[in-house]
Amino acid sequence: MSAEPIHSERETLIKNGRARWADGFSDSDATALSEATAPVNGFPMEYIWHTGPWKDIFDLQIDLVKSDIRRARAEDKLIVYLSCPISTRGGSYGGTNVDVAKHVERTLLERWGEAFWILNPAQYQLESKAGTGLMNQHAEQLGIDLDTLRMKAQPLGGGYMRMWTKVLVENKEDPVNTGQNFDAFYFIGPTDVQSFFMKSGETLTAGIQTYFARKFATNADFRDYFSVPEIVWEQSKPSAPLGEKEQKQRHQWGKVRKAFLRYYSLRASVNFSLGSHDEWLIFRFLNKTRRDATRNDAKYMRDGDVGEQIAGFFDGNQIDPASSEQIVSRGYSTQSTPPQD
Repeated sequence: MSAEPIHSERETLIKNGRARWADGFSDSDATALSEATAPVNGFPMEYIWHTGPWKDIFDLQIDLVKSDIRRARAEDKLIVYLSCPISTRGGSYGGTNVDVAKHVERTLLERWGEAFWILNPAQYQLESKAGTGLMNQHAEQLGIDLDTLRMKAQPLGGGYMRMWTKVLVENKEDPVNTGQNFDAFYFIGPTDVQSFFMKSGETLTAGIQTYFARKFATNADFRDYFSVPEIVWEQSKPSAPLGEKEQKQRHQWGKVRKAFLRYYSLRASVNFSLGSHDEWLIFRFLNKTRRDATRNDAKYMRDGDVGEQIAGFFDGNQIDPASSEQIVSRGYSTQSTPPQD
């Protein structure tokens, strides 16, 4: 495809969006939701997303990601999608998840070399500075005040997964919409996460605690998120013991810190990520679609050609054949059941 039609398509998105929001947007515009809908016709993943200003911003982000993919393909790179926890939940922190994802991306490129390009979704979402900058750029092009929009409504997980489903699935060459832009999916596992924290300590516990202490001391957003309101850091003395309120505050802060340690020592991986569960289902169904397209009894391939599948890796190793064909629980997807055979 030539550069001109692609450029024109983006210009059309911006022109239509600017016209749509020239007079601003209401609370109902910001919070309006879609029905449960498949972002890619015929592909069995459905989500609910915002239909107002957020959709127009995400459409420009989808266009940008696809442009980055086209650039990598033009440079003859092998393209790997990095499935990783990003959102804050269960004791984790979005900024830390971004740090881990960037570490895994660097590690893989150091190991695999210059022939590869890794699509790291954390770099395109609001949890990262890079992602926020891109969203701000799109909003400005559309005449949308992003800070105002974020106060009215934050993006849904379904909005992000609408974006990633379109990026991962859509391609125009035959066979259409079978993820032809990707050579592999890499699902982050616990060993990947542990290698990030082990840089800061001899043990995993020491590494996580050192990271927490450093971030708490130097990063205002991190400190705000993990602080307990009105907590007072005064040393207890026999003559002036801490009151009940102060004791509860310190106990609460200890629980927050323990939850952080628990998550990053025992949980942190795609197993505990809703978006990654959906991405596993996408990976599995893309490969099933590829096998179905190559079924040929005459060539003794009744279940299709496994040689045309997208490679999958988890925690540093290739996913075994049985696991690669198994379904998992849904993340943000809303279809009645996960994609089946």
